[in-house]
Amino acid sequence: MKSADIHSTTQNTISALASQLRAYRRILIWGEPGSGKSTLAIELLRQISLQKTCNLLELDPGTPPFGVPGAVSIGSIQNTELHWDHMLPLCTLDSARFRLPLIIAARKLLAISQTRYAGSTHLIDPPGVVKGVGGAEILISLVEALEIEVILLLNTLPDPLLKDELRALSIPRIPVAVSSAARKPTQTDRRKWRTALWNDFLQQAQIEKYDLQQINRIGTPPPDDIPEAWQGRQLALMNTAGEPVAMGEAIELAGTILTTNIVRPSSTRAATMLIRNAGRNATGDLITVPPLHSPAQAVQHVPVDMGAAYQATTYHSPPVSSHMGTAWATLISGVFGDPLLHIRLRNQKRSFLFDLGASARLQAKIAHQVEAVFLSHAHLDHIGGFIWFLRSRLGSFGPCRIFGPGGTIERIEHFLKAITWDRIDDLGPIFIVADIREKELIQTQLQPGKKRIFLESKTLEEDTIMADESLKIRAAICDHNIPSIAYALEFVQEISIRKEKLRLLNLPAGPWLGRLKQCIASGTLDADIPLPDGSIRSVEELKKELTIITPGKKLAYVADMDDNDENRSKVVNLALGAHTLFCEAAFSKADHDKAKATQHLTTVAAAQIAKSAGVRHLVPFHFSKRYEFKPYLLYQEICAEVGTIRVIGADCSTRCL
Repeated sequence: MKSADIHSTTQNTISALASQLRAYRRILIWGEPGSGKSTLAIELLRQISLQKTCNLLELDPGTPPFGVPGAVSIGSIQNTELHWDHMLPLCTLDSARFRLPLIIAARKLLAISQTRYAGSTHLIDPPGVVKGVGGAEILISLVEALEIEVILLLNTLPDPLLKDELRALSIPRIPVAVSSAARKPTQTDRRKWRTALWNDFLQQAQIEKYDLQQINRIGTPPPDDIPEAWQGRQLALMNTAGEPVAMGEAIELAGTILTTNIVRPSSTRAATMLIRNAGRNATGDLITVPPLHSPAQAVQHVPVDMGAAYQATTYHSPPVSSHMGTAWATLISGVFGDPLLHIRLRNQKRSFLFDLGASARLQAKIAHQVEAVFLSHAHLDHIGGFIWFLRSRLGSFGPCRIFGPGGTIERIEHFLKAITWDRIDDLGPIFIVADIREKELIQTQLQPGKKRIFLESKTLEEDTIMADESLKIRAAICDHNIPSIAYALEFVQEISIRKEKLRLLNLPAGPWLGRLKQCIASGTLDADIPLPDGSIRSVEELKKELTIITPGKKLAYVADMDDNDENRSKVVNLALGAHTLFCEAAFSKADHDKAKATQHLTTVAAAQIAKSAGVRHLVPFHFSKRYEFKPYLLYQEICAEVGTIRVIGADCSTRCL
């Protein structure tokens, strides 16, 4: 077709295009996301409706311009306003994966529209899947199933996508220039839009309960033995004829009883429940829920260099990590498990543990590399993993330091004395245990079967309890009705290798780079480094040529504490400017009284502390199990309060395991 025949999408030419389409009854509008496809469809609907009856079949369940996400529907103009009706649920946002159900629903929708509006023109707005096998099959199937008579072709590229498939179709094609105002929405924009549509639809919903043993289930429903996987899932109810009678979402599965929030236009009895892969994530957004895996595969956000180090034992609380360049910080038991934060320094066999909660996911070899443990306080959920740690340290692994509030020395000693040590000889682990006091560190060496060795006390400067050439750790004593210690780990500097320089020098990466970094960190610039090519260079030369040195990052760890001004002041000062703040957020703001009664922080308190400290990332954790089926409520409150701070874990669905 000549360029003169290509229509534009300006308002002045929409009416001309509508006139040209007057002879056609079924019109497919084909274009990639961001081409203005849906906008053009609605504008044509308005223009054609001025002359004759016209309906729009909205077939994009992922980001529909109107109607209900996860469904297809009919749009029409009534009294100059856009209205939609007769929705057919798909319970998925993924048109490519579930393209067969989409085509079946499209054919049903057309039949319904033709029956209700005999002789009307039908515009078809398909999903924006225009690439690959999925796009090709959707295009060809829609043309055949709906008996498409003409295709309006919007394209932002010189050659249309799926051009061979388009040429193979023996129907007219009308190219339409993409408007200069057309923009491809971001994933965030699409997620917010569909969530707003879904929330608006559910305003008419009511609570209903169903016994899963008394109703048929089709689609891809979650397993019955993983109740948390049901929470937030989009679902539809069908009558005995397979016709939809209701649509909504699951709230909670208790045993076989599923509580739902459902929009039910009629009282027809439901015989079948349809569930696929649309559902809410932890922040309440409507998303495509990734498939469930077995517990052994259920680890999320795990450092790539850790391999299978973290052993998942439950579905609902996967590990959550923050990458700090020189280190990985991983909350081993997730947001609901007993606190245990593992810090691993990259390319070094050095690890730190903050608190010793549930340790089932940690392999013993990690305990072998732990240089120090930092306990916040001695409640069971924070120190209960010590027996595992003690057993894992049997052997010749060198001393391990343990820091904690006053009384930690006595507690660790009692742990050791409670066990009979008659068969380990001198292989019992050695612990240098320190009680953190105001301005002072009381230190003792403990070893199973041996007497306590008193060590020299240390006066604290700037609250620093441990330091070496590469890092320092500071502590603040907070109030949790008992002393509870908050910690900050600060790296002195971050040493990065310039990979382009390595390539120019034809030097492969290897252990020599680790030694180079260690020498730079310790200030031994006159040392020599043997290189892989056999040459020897000084640390000072290599530092100038190969490295970029930037200030180190800070991590802060704030476990249980009362929400009072003194505590807030201490932890804000400790976490000031931190890259990542791990902060407990046990209760929602609605349960403020429970938080106060148990000396814990609410979501709002954690968010306000993070904001006051000016941190870049916040990892809220230690959620009360009362929110186990609705963690998104906590994340919503936190995200609403923190401003531009990234909340790690908020984008991870509690069902996306």
